[in-house]
Amino acid sequence: MITLYKEADNRLVSVKTQENILDNVEKNMWIDVVNPSMADIRKLAETTGIALEFLSSALDEEESAHLDKDEEDTLIVLDVPYMEEPENENEKSYYATTPFVIAYNEDYLVTLCAKDTALIQLVLGKNKRIEPHKHVRLTLQILYRLATIFITRLKKIDSQTKEVERILHTSMKNKELFDLMELNKSLVYFSTALNANKMVLSKLTRLEEYKRYEDDYELMEDVAIENNQAIEMCSIYRDILAGMMDAFASIISNNLNIVMKALAVVTITLAIPTLIASFFGMNFQAIPLASAQYGFWIIFGISLVIAALGAWMLLLYSKRIK
Repeated sequence: MITLYKEADNRLVSVKTQENILDNVEKNMWIDVVNPSMADIRKLAETTGIALEFLSSALDEEESAHLDKDEEDTLIVLDVPYMEEPENENEKSYYATTPFVIAYNEDYLVTLCAKDTALIQLVLGKNKRIEPHKHVRLTLQILYRLATIFITRLKKIDSQTKEVERILHTSMKNKELFDLMELNKSLVYFSTALNANKMVLSKLTRLEEYKRYEDDYELMEDVAIENNQAIEMCSIYRDILAGMMDAFASIISNNLNIVMKALAVVTITLAIPTLIASFFGMNFQAIPLASAQYGFWIIFGISLVIAALGAWMLLLYSKRIK
């Protein structure tokens, strides 16, 4: 989908997708492209004059966040979070990241992403004034909203972690442990993306055009603060989640040991009557109580008493060890 944004009467107006929409591109427009084809990118490069290799970065899922600049064009690649839907119905969805491209020259600013993320909608909804011809200001507004998206997603992951923890207190099922693994996977993606975005922001601070106006420089500082906060939150949540997974792994192992201990007590208890029955089942003369009228029941009772005493002694020993 391609959407054109331009400023008219001091407000932002949009032109939605239609046939040959790129033929309506004017100077000082903001061109937002979601899930473009290679043909769209070639047409966009011809229309705006931005280098084709800059725009095609959005199609490479392995593209890492970086800043590239030549004499006329500026390329900013960022990592943006999105919800990855599972291939199997039994699997849980998790957050991943995808490249988000901001490319601009003197006349045009283009944003491209292969996935439909919430970033642009958040930029449009949260900023009272968006001026497409001010490329630096618009870029910083996008960066700021990106940092807030990470913070919002991290808070959601934290709430999901607490919910899984609550369930694990009463139910030690593999499903909950797999849910924790998916949450941990999301945090790994977020940690990598946030640190890569931080490097891009650090490089932007060295560009003269980003230090030209005081408002832009203050906005850049706000972006750095939000991004650092997101990095710190991600680090804390990763440590908490790692500790929780280790703790529950130990709990599961301990529960298994308790079950094995109980089974050992039962096995030893049952072994005592078996041993006595084996002695009296031997084929030799003068077996004790062989001629007694109630010999079987006497031996059976003695076996039960000895087994009960053995079980009681084992339980006392187990409690003493605890």
